[in-house]
Amino acid sequence: MIERKFKRIVIDAQTPIAKTGNGLAVGGKVNNLLLLGNGSENSKDDSKRYLMKGIRGWINHAMMALAKEEGVEVCHSSSKTETQSGVNLLPEGFHARGKCLETEECIQHRLMGSISKPSKLKFEPVIIISTASKGKINDANTQKMHIATERRNSLVHKTKAAIQDFGERYFGGEFTIKIEFLEEVTKEELGYLLKGILNAQEIGLGAAVNNGSGKVNIHSVELQEVIRSQGFDKNGKVFEEEKIRNLKKEKKEGMKAWSKANA
Repeated sequence: MIERKFKRIVIDAQTPIAKTGNGLAVGGKVNNLLLLGNGSENSKDDSKRYLMKGIRGWINHAMMALAKEEGVEVCHSSSKTETQSGVNLLPEGFHARGKCLETEECIQHRLMGSISKPSKLKFEPVIIISTASKGKINDANTQKMHIATERRNSLVHKTKAAIQDFGERYFGGEFTIKIEFLEEVTKEELGYLLKGILNAQEIGLGAAVNNGSGKVNIHSVELQEVIRSQGFDKNGKVFEEEKIRNLKKEKKEGMKAWSKANA
């Protein structure tokens, strides 16, 4: 048997309905949901699974917004400073991603990293399957959510020629996000991440957050210490077990540390 000990944040969230953006409804390119696998949603054995893209970027931007609000300069999401014609791309209060490594590394870069330095955080993939699926979920990482498609077909005036013919994917329900710490984080970094997660509720999710279809409600955030064990049973099959300890005191100390650093 082997064991590994690490810390992670577990977020239980819910969205009434989030629109993923324009794109082909089946088997094509979609903005915020990526189709995985080739099964049918009505199949009992191999239902379609989707990767909910944009979670990392969503929380990243929420932390950036928090830092700007509190007057702390951090990395922008882009490493470019201006266009080819010389137009500035960086809003006030930000520097180019990874630029701070030349002077003093900012808290955003210490957590999220860049091409010059790996992130301290690993965002586990959020894989969802339609609640309409009658098949069994055989892996612990797949979550059931409501998934639907609205077909759009706009016709040219007085003809049957379509000028728009596509489907928009929608999803809604409860889902869980897990963020694993790849190395130790300071109390200040922990507090910044936790407050950024709370701030993410105000940022929204999906390609149409400006019309209210990307609202996300965060129900709970836990900081956990995990001891994961893996081994073989008597038939030679691999089994996995997790022992979990809730780090309430450490989470509270982190929230205080970020507040104190910016008082």
